[in-house]
Amino acid sequence: MKKDSMSRTIAPVWKRLSNLRMAEKLTSGECIDLSHCKKTKEGDYILTQFTERADYCDADTESWIWSIGCNNKTGKILASTSAKFYDNPSFVCLWLR
Repeated sequence: MKKDSMSRTIAPVWKRLSNLRMAEKLTSGECIDLSHCKKTKEGDYILTQFTERADYCDADTESWIWSIGCNNKTGKILASTSAKFYDNPSFVCLWLR
């Protein structure tokens, strides 16, 4: 593992990231990378599972996830880089940054 100038340990797989906090959280397991997930036409990530007390991001774009919601009708769990699933009557907000 590589250490940056502030002595944070970064796993080799995440050393390409310029966002050091994201790399650190991915290395420690505090954050889940959604870059491998399928997306909807609107660009929302389709989650196959939801983990409480975890942070979420797309490491490929170095974007933080801002909201995760469960669709009231379909039960699909979607994640977004916006807060669109917060206070949305069609979704139960499961997670908000």
